[in-house]
Amino acid sequence: MDEEYDRYKKRGDDFFVQGDYSNALKQYRNCLEVPNFDNDPYAKGRIALVTKLTKLRDDATKLLNDGKGEEAVVLLKQILDENPNDPVTKVTLTDYWSDEATKLYAQKNYIEAKKRYQEALQYAVKPDLIRVQIQNCDDFIKVQQKPEPPVQVVQDKAKEELPAPIKSSVTTSKPIQKKQEVVAEPKKEENKKATAPAITLKPTPTPKRRIVPKILTAVIGLGAGGYAYLLNSQYQTKLNNLSSISQTTDPDGDNVILNQSAFNQWETSYKDVKSFQSNKTTMNACLGVAGAAVVAEIILFALPKPKKQTGFHFHPTTKNVGLALQYRF
Repeated sequence: MDEEYDRYKKRGDDFFVQGDYSNALKQYRNCLEVPNFDNDPYAKGRIALVTKLTKLRDDATKLLNDGKGEEAVVLLKQILDENPNDPVTKVTLTDYWSDEATKLYAQKNYIEAKKRYQEALQYAVKPDLIRVQIQNCDDFIKVQQKPEPPVQVVQDKAKEELPAPIKSSVTTSKPIQKKQEVVAEPKKEENKKATAPAITLKPTPTPKRRIVPKILTAVIGLGAGGYAYLLNSQYQTKLNNLSSISQTTDPDGDNVILNQSAFNQWETSYKDVKSFQSNKTTMNACLGVAGAAVVAEIILFALPKPKKQTGFHFHPTTKNVGLALQYRF
Protein backbone atom coordinates (compact mmCIF):
# COMPACT_ATOMS: atom_id res chain seq x y z
CA MET A 1 0.00 0.00 0.00
CA ASP A 2 1.09 3.58 -0.63
CA GLU A 3 2.02 5.66 2.43
CA GLU A 4 0.27 8.75 1.11
CA TYR A 5 -2.89 6.76 0.44
CA ASP A 6 -2.75 5.20 3.91
CA ARG A 7 -2.33 8.62 5.49
CA TYR A 8 -5.41 10.02 3.74
CA LYS A 9 -7.41 6.88 4.42
CA LYS A 10 -6.59 6.93 8.16
CA ARG A 11 -7.52 10.59 8.45
CA GLY A 12 -10.78 9.96 6.64
CA ASP A 13 -11.64 7.04 8.92
CA ASP A 14 -10.84 9.08 12.04
CA PHE A 15 -13.08 11.94 10.91
CA PHE A 16 -15.81 9.44 10.04
CA VAL A 17 -15.80 7.93 13.54
CA GLN A 18 -16.01 11.43 15.01
CA GLY A 19 -19.06 12.21 12.86
CA ASP A 20 -17.14 14.94 10.99
CA TYR A 21 -18.38 13.94 7.57
CA SER A 22 -17.28 17.07 5.69
CA ASN A 23 -13.60 16.53 6.58
CA ALA A 24 -13.91 12.79 6.09
CA LEU A 25 -15.20 13.42 2.57
CA LYS A 26 -12.15 15.58 1.77
CA GLN A 27 -9.72 12.88 2.92
CA TYR A 28 -11.42 10.12 0.95
CA ARG A 29 -11.32 12.29 -2.17
CA ASN A 30 -7.60 12.83 -1.54
CA CYS A 31 -7.22 9.07 -1.63
CA LEU A 32 -8.44 9.11 -5.24
CA GLU A 33 -5.81 11.74 -6.09
CA VAL A 34 -2.97 9.41 -5.20
CA PRO A 35 -1.42 7.86 -8.31
CA ASN A 36 -2.84 4.45 -9.16
CA PHE A 37 -5.71 4.89 -6.69
CA ASP A 38 -8.09 6.93 -8.80
CA ASN A 39 -10.55 4.00 -8.93
CA ASP A 40 -10.01 2.70 -5.41
CA PRO A 41 -13.26 0.90 -4.40
CA TYR A 42 -12.84 1.58 -0.67
CA ALA A 43 -12.47 5.35 -1.13
CA LYS A 44 -15.37 5.47 -3.59
CA GLY A 45 -17.58 3.44 -1.24
CA ARG A 46 -16.79 5.71 1.71
CA ILE A 47 -17.43 8.82 -0.38
CA ALA A 48 -20.89 7.48 -1.29
CA LEU A 49 -21.65 6.60 2.35
CA VAL A 50 -20.44 9.94 3.72
CA THR A 51 -22.49 11.80 1.12
CA LYS A 52 -25.59 9.83 2.16
CA LEU A 53 -25.06 10.47 5.89
CA THR A 54 -24.43 14.17 5.28
CA LYS A 55 -27.75 14.49 3.48
CA LEU A 56 -29.58 12.60 6.26
CA ARG A 57 -28.09 14.93 8.88
CA ASP A 58 -29.02 18.05 6.90
CA ASP A 59 -32.59 16.81 6.41
CA ALA A 60 -32.91 15.92 10.10
CA THR A 61 -31.66 19.37 11.13
CA LYS A 62 -34.22 21.02 8.88
CA LEU A 63 -37.03 18.88 10.34
CA LEU A 64 -35.98 19.74 13.89
CA ASN A 65 -36.04 23.44 13.05
CA ASP A 66 -39.53 23.00 11.60
CA GLY A 67 -40.77 21.35 14.80
CA LYS A 68 -41.04 17.86 13.26
CA GLY A 69 -38.99 16.06 15.85
CA GLU A 70 -40.41 12.57 15.37
CA GLU A 71 -39.55 12.59 11.65
CA ALA A 72 -36.08 13.90 12.42
CA VAL A 73 -35.50 11.07 14.93
CA VAL A 74 -36.15 8.50 12.18
CA LEU A 75 -33.40 10.02 10.00
CA LEU A 76 -30.97 10.33 12.89
CA LYS A 77 -31.41 6.67 13.75
CA GLN A 78 -30.59 5.79 10.14
CA ILE A 79 -27.26 7.60 10.59
CA LEU A 80 -26.51 5.53 13.70
CA ASP A 81 -27.31 2.36 11.79
CA GLU A 82 -24.39 3.17 9.47
CA ASN A 83 -22.14 4.77 12.08
CA PRO A 84 -23.16 3.57 15.60
CA ASN A 85 -20.46 5.61 17.35
CA ASP A 86 -21.34 8.95 15.74
CA PRO A 87 -21.08 11.31 18.76
CA VAL A 88 -22.63 14.27 16.96
CA THR A 89 -25.81 12.36 16.16
CA LYS A 90 -25.96 10.93 19.69
CA VAL A 91 -25.74 14.42 21.19
CA THR A 92 -28.53 15.61 18.86
CA LEU A 93 -30.80 12.75 19.93
CA THR A 94 -29.95 13.24 23.61
CA ASP A 95 -30.76 16.95 23.43
CA TYR A 96 -34.02 16.34 21.57
CA TRP A 97 -35.37 13.73 24.00
CA SER A 98 -34.15 15.68 27.06
CA ASP A 99 -35.90 18.85 25.86
CA GLU A 100 -39.14 16.93 25.26
CA ALA A 101 -38.90 15.32 28.70
CA THR A 102 -38.21 18.64 30.43
CA LYS A 103 -41.36 20.19 28.90
CA LEU A 104 -43.50 17.31 30.17
CA TYR A 105 -41.75 17.42 33.55
CA ALA A 106 -42.66 21.09 33.92
CA GLN A 107 -46.29 20.15 33.15
CA LYS A 108 -46.13 17.51 35.94
CA ASN A 109 -46.72 14.75 33.38
CA TYR A 110 -44.08 12.59 35.02
CA ILE A 111 -45.01 9.29 33.34
CA GLU A 112 -44.46 10.62 29.82
CA ALA A 113 -41.44 12.65 30.95
CA LYS A 114 -39.83 9.48 32.28
CA LYS A 115 -40.28 7.77 28.89
CA ARG A 116 -38.49 10.66 27.12
CA TYR A 117 -35.66 10.64 29.65
CA GLN A 118 -35.23 6.90 29.08
CA GLU A 119 -34.96 7.53 25.33
CA ALA A 120 -32.31 10.19 25.96
CA LEU A 121 -30.44 7.82 28.27
CA GLN A 122 -29.73 5.46 25.34
CA TYR A 123 -27.59 8.09 23.61
CA ALA A 124 -26.22 10.14 26.51
CA VAL A 125 -22.44 10.31 26.89
CA LYS A 126 -22.85 11.47 30.52
CA PRO A 127 -26.02 9.73 31.76
CA ASP A 128 -25.79 10.61 35.47
CA LEU A 129 -27.92 13.75 35.31
CA ILE A 130 -30.58 11.98 33.23
CA ARG A 131 -30.70 9.13 35.74
CA VAL A 132 -31.32 11.69 38.49
CA GLN A 133 -34.29 13.06 36.55
CA ILE A 134 -35.68 9.56 35.99
CA GLN A 135 -35.49 8.94 39.74
CA ASN A 136 -37.28 12.22 40.37
CA CYS A 137 -40.05 11.16 37.97
CA ASP A 138 -40.42 7.85 39.82
CA ASP A 139 -40.76 9.65 43.15
CA PHE A 140 -43.40 12.06 41.87
CA ILE A 141 -45.30 9.24 40.14
CA LYS A 142 -45.54 7.39 43.47
CA VAL A 143 -46.91 10.52 45.14
CA GLN A 144 -49.49 11.04 42.37
CA GLN A 145 -50.62 7.40 42.43
CA LYS A 146 -51.03 7.29 46.21
CA PRO A 147 -54.78 6.59 46.76
CA GLU A 148 -56.83 9.03 48.79
CA PRO A 149 -59.98 7.89 50.68
CA PRO A 150 -63.23 9.20 49.10
CA VAL A 151 -64.69 12.07 51.09
CA GLN A 152 -68.28 10.80 50.90
CA VAL A 153 -67.33 7.35 52.24
CA VAL A 154 -65.54 8.93 55.19
CA GLN A 155 -68.58 11.07 55.96
CA ASP A 156 -70.99 8.13 55.77
CA LYS A 157 -68.76 6.01 57.97
CA ALA A 158 -68.48 8.80 60.52
CA LYS A 159 -72.27 9.13 60.62
CA GLU A 160 -72.68 5.40 61.16
CA GLU A 161 -70.29 5.40 64.09
CA LEU A 162 -71.99 8.26 65.93
CA PRO A 163 -73.92 6.96 68.97
CA ALA A 164 -77.66 7.41 68.84
CA PRO A 165 -79.05 9.95 71.32
CA ILE A 166 -80.25 8.39 74.58
CA LYS A 167 -83.96 8.70 75.09
CA SER A 168 -85.13 8.66 78.65
CA SER A 169 -88.13 6.40 78.97
CA VAL A 170 -90.30 7.53 81.86
CA THR A 171 -93.63 5.98 82.62
CA THR A 172 -96.04 8.68 83.59
CA SER A 173 -98.83 7.92 85.88
CA LYS A 174 -101.35 9.99 87.64
CA PRO A 175 -100.30 10.70 91.22
CA ILE A 176 -102.41 8.69 93.63
CA GLN A 177 -104.18 10.87 96.09
CA LYS A 178 -105.09 9.25 99.37
CA LYS A 179 -108.25 10.24 101.08
CA GLN A 180 -107.43 12.23 104.10
CA GLU A 181 -109.69 12.91 107.03
CA VAL A 182 -110.37 16.51 107.64
CA VAL A 183 -108.95 17.33 110.98
CA ALA A 184 -108.94 20.74 112.49
CA GLU A 185 -105.43 21.76 113.14
CA PRO A 186 -103.94 25.00 114.38
CA LYS A 187 -103.27 27.65 111.72
CA LYS A 188 -99.57 27.58 112.44
CA GLU A 189 -99.30 24.02 111.20
CA GLU A 190 -101.05 24.86 107.91
CA ASN A 191 -98.01 26.80 106.77
CA LYS A 192 -95.73 23.87 107.51
CA LYS A 193 -96.57 21.92 104.37
CA ALA A 194 -93.41 20.15 103.18
CA THR A 195 -92.40 21.21 99.70
CA ALA A 196 -90.76 18.30 97.90
CA PRO A 197 -87.72 19.31 95.84
CA ALA A 198 -88.09 19.17 92.06
CA ILE A 199 -86.92 15.90 90.51
CA THR A 200 -85.06 16.66 87.27
CA LEU A 201 -83.74 14.20 84.76
CA LYS A 202 -80.38 15.74 83.99
CA PRO A 203 -79.69 15.72 80.25
CA THR A 204 -76.39 14.46 78.96
CA PRO A 205 -74.01 17.45 78.83
CA THR A 206 -73.61 18.83 75.34
CA PRO A 207 -70.17 17.91 73.96
CA LYS A 208 -67.90 20.69 72.84
CA ARG A 209 -67.53 21.36 69.10
CA ARG A 210 -64.07 19.71 68.83
CA ILE A 211 -62.35 23.08 68.40
CA VAL A 212 -59.01 21.93 69.85
CA PRO A 213 -58.66 18.82 67.60
CA LYS A 214 -59.49 20.91 64.53
CA ILE A 215 -56.87 23.56 65.35
CA LEU A 216 -54.24 20.93 66.25
CA THR A 217 -54.88 18.94 63.04
CA ALA A 218 -54.69 22.08 60.91
CA VAL A 219 -51.39 23.15 62.51
CA ILE A 220 -49.83 19.69 61.97
CA GLY A 221 -51.02 19.56 58.33
CA LEU A 222 -49.77 23.05 57.52
CA GLY A 223 -46.43 22.42 59.20
CA ALA A 224 -45.81 19.13 57.40
CA GLY A 225 -46.93 20.52 54.05
CA GLY A 226 -44.81 23.63 54.44
CA TYR A 227 -41.71 21.64 55.32
CA ALA A 228 -42.23 19.32 52.32
CA TYR A 229 -42.57 22.38 50.07
CA LEU A 230 -39.35 23.84 51.53
CA LEU A 231 -37.40 20.62 50.88
CA ASN A 232 -38.71 20.40 47.32
CA SER A 233 -37.85 24.05 46.66
CA GLN A 234 -34.29 23.55 47.92
CA TYR A 235 -33.89 20.47 45.74
CA GLN A 236 -35.18 22.26 42.64
CA THR A 237 -32.82 25.15 43.35
CA LYS A 238 -29.83 22.80 43.48
CA LEU A 239 -31.02 21.04 40.33
CA ASN A 240 -31.38 24.35 38.48
CA ASN A 241 -27.93 25.35 39.67
CA LEU A 242 -26.50 22.10 38.26
CA SER A 243 -28.26 22.71 34.95
CA SER A 244 -26.88 26.26 34.79
CA ILE A 245 -23.35 25.04 35.53
CA SER A 246 -23.71 22.33 32.88
CA GLN A 247 -24.66 24.93 30.28
CA THR A 248 -21.74 27.14 31.32
CA THR A 249 -19.09 24.41 31.39
CA ASP A 250 -20.40 22.60 28.31
CA PRO A 251 -21.86 25.33 26.05
CA ASP A 252 -21.62 23.31 22.83
CA GLY A 253 -23.63 20.44 24.33
CA ASP A 254 -21.20 17.66 23.39
CA ASN A 255 -21.03 16.38 27.00
CA VAL A 256 -17.28 17.01 27.12
CA ILE A 257 -15.72 19.44 29.61
CA LEU A 258 -12.17 20.27 28.63
CA ASN A 259 -11.27 22.56 31.55
CA GLN A 260 -10.40 20.72 34.77
CA SER A 261 -11.59 23.52 37.05
CA ALA A 262 -14.90 23.67 35.18
CA PHE A 263 -15.27 19.91 35.53
CA ASN A 264 -14.58 20.15 39.27
CA GLN A 265 -17.29 22.82 39.55
CA TRP A 266 -19.77 20.61 37.70
CA GLU A 267 -18.83 17.55 39.78
CA THR A 268 -19.29 19.44 43.06
CA SER A 269 -22.74 20.64 41.99
CA TYR A 270 -23.71 17.15 40.86
CA LYS A 271 -22.64 15.58 44.16
CA ASP A 272 -24.61 18.26 45.99
CA VAL A 273 -27.75 17.28 44.08
CA LYS A 274 -27.08 13.58 44.64
CA SER A 275 -26.57 13.98 48.39
CA PHE A 276 -29.73 16.07 48.74
CA GLN A 277 -31.77 13.16 47.38
CA SER A 278 -31.65 11.58 50.83
CA ASN A 279 -34.18 14.23 51.90
CA LYS A 280 -36.72 12.84 49.42
CA THR A 281 -37.83 10.27 52.01
CA THR A 282 -38.42 13.03 54.56
CA MET A 283 -40.36 15.05 51.98
CA ASN A 284 -42.59 12.08 51.13
CA ALA A 285 -43.22 11.45 54.85
CA CYS A 286 -44.25 15.09 55.32
CA LEU A 287 -46.58 14.84 52.36
CA GLY A 288 -48.14 11.74 53.94
CA VAL A 289 -48.64 13.53 57.26
CA ALA A 290 -50.18 16.53 55.50
CA GLY A 291 -52.53 14.23 53.57
CA ALA A 292 -53.58 12.43 56.76
CA ALA A 293 -54.21 15.80 58.43
CA VAL A 294 -56.47 16.86 55.55
CA VAL A 295 -58.49 13.64 55.85
CA ALA A 296 -58.78 14.06 59.62
CA GLU A 297 -59.90 17.67 59.17
CA ILE A 298 -62.57 16.55 56.71
CA ILE A 299 -63.85 13.95 59.19
CA LEU A 300 -64.00 16.50 62.01
CA PHE A 301 -65.99 18.95 59.90
CA ALA A 302 -68.22 16.19 58.53
CA LEU A 303 -69.43 15.01 61.94
CA PRO A 304 -72.95 16.35 62.66
CA LYS A 305 -73.60 18.85 65.40
CA PRO A 306 -74.80 17.26 68.68
CA LYS A 307 -78.52 17.54 69.08
CA LYS A 308 -80.03 19.37 72.00
CA GLN A 309 -81.05 16.95 74.74
CA THR A 310 -84.73 16.61 75.48
CA GLY A 311 -86.35 14.97 78.47
CA PHE A 312 -89.00 14.91 81.15
CA HIS A 313 -88.85 17.01 84.31
CA PHE A 314 -90.85 16.62 87.53
CA HIS A 315 -91.71 19.44 89.88
CA PRO A 316 -94.29 19.82 92.68
CA THR A 317 -97.64 21.29 91.82
CA THR A 318 -98.63 24.61 93.31
CA LYS A 319 -102.35 23.95 93.43
CA ASN A 320 -102.79 20.29 94.33
CA VAL A 321 -100.94 17.63 96.19
CA GLY A 322 -98.65 15.62 93.86
CA LEU A 323 -96.12 16.11 91.09
CA ALA A 324 -96.43 17.82 87.73
CA LEU A 325 -94.70 16.27 84.68
CA GLN A 326 -93.08 18.60 82.14
CA TYR A 327 -91.40 17.67 78.78
CA ARG A 328 -88.69 19.94 77.36
CA PHE A 329 -88.16 20.14 73.63
